Amino acid sequence: MSRLLPLVILISFGVLVGLVFNTGVGHPYDKVIHIGFFALLTLSIHALFCCRLRISAVVAFAMGLAGEMVQGFLPHHEMSLPDAFANGIGVTLVVALIALIRSEARQAVKDAPEELDFSGMGLEPVPTRYLSGAPSEGSGVPSEK
Repeated sequence: MSRLLPLVILISFGVLVGLVFNTGVGHPYDKVIHIGFFALLTLSIHALFCCRLRISAVVAFAMGLAGEMVQGFLPHHEMSLPDAFANGIGVTLVVALIALIRSEARQAVKDAPEELDFSGMGLEPVPTRYLSGAPSEGSGVPSEK
């Protein structure tokens, strides 16, 4: 399910944007829509195909460039360098976010607490039975029977 969720969000976003902003020319939020769509596209490619992040980014950005080139040949559309730049920003935002999350996870694992050396402190840990916390029979703790 987590692999399909970005794709479902991308499709919903595309349908809603297509229904609400069907002209696509001269809208003041056009660049924001490009950034959001290509961020979701990059995330969808990465989640759905489980490929490397670099590959997802390159494929999404190439799709954006190809889409802009195709628009240059369509009658009521125009090829736009600012749109291609906005596509790149969307791809870059997702790549940076995923890289940040991964580096934080690696740092958390690296900073995991170390085992205490009780013998070096002159102490001895109290053995317990499994995970219950009850002391084992030979632990030297008097029973309360």
